[in-house]
Amino acid sequence: MRDVRRAGTAASLPPAVLMAVAAGLVTLALGIYARHAKPSILDTPLIGHGTRSFYLIALVAVVGIGWQAHRFFDRPIRGYTPYPPLATAGILPAMIVLASALLVGRYHTAPIVVMAAVLAATGAYAALSIRDVIDSGDTGDQPVLLIHVGLSLVVVFVNVALLLQFQARLLFLAPTIFVVTALLLLQVHDGVPTYPVRRQAYALVGALIAAEVVWPLTYWPPLGWWSGAVVASVVTGYALVTRANLMRRLTGVAAAQYAGLTAALLVFVVVMSR
Repeated sequence: MRDVRRAGTAASLPPAVLMAVAAGLVTLALGIYARHAKPSILDTPLIGHGTRSFYLIALVAVVGIGWQAHRFFDRPIRGYTPYPPLATAGILPAMIVLASALLVGRYHTAPIVVMAAVLAATGAYAALSIRDVIDSGDTGDQPVLLIHVGLSLVVVFVNVALLLQFQARLLFLAPTIFVVTALLLLQVHDGVPTYPVRRQAYALVGALIAAEVVWPLTYWPPLGWWSGAVVASVVTGYALVTRANLMRRLTGVAAAQYAGLTAALLVFVVVMSR
């Protein structure tokens, strides 16, 4: 099915290019609308009357981009495989568009709108171009898989940091950050041979940790980008540890190194936020 779709688009543009153009145009359209609607951080997305229409349209766009990426890049499972892959190809492009929508909703100036559109397009293209390596089944030490992990963690940071800038209650922030983090952690280990249930369990536990970290951060004065960096640091350490464990390479020394990296990131964020 995937080969048929790719053959159908080969005469024009590769699917990754099409999805990148779509992500950029969607972000540009959302940015133009945001400049007109002027959503405020004082209104909770999807709940506040002043921002409901903008974020509802953005949510539809996010789901649409994710669904189309899934149709293009998630190939059906045929025959027996000990480690069946998860249908996660649409998650990262969708979360990139979500981050771009939150960015133009927060800073709806012309330069930011253009920058967000460019970043959405390049990010979606990078995320989908990596799928060929992930789907190849060659799960050795592929540097491109580490790029996939890094891109996913950057998207976690941007989404969480922008969500924390809204003057919303914890009742909204915690579940929203839980869902975003769970989805991104679910696909961050694509290409690692393991049982899907293990990846799903790790994603849920990591998302729960991220949501728990948000609670004390709501009392920290530099709420926003710095608070998002704290959550992203914790998620980074968690993702590295779980990846090493799934690949059966987690040792005491490696765990100590990842813990030290996480601690160093947290110290850096705290110091720089003063």
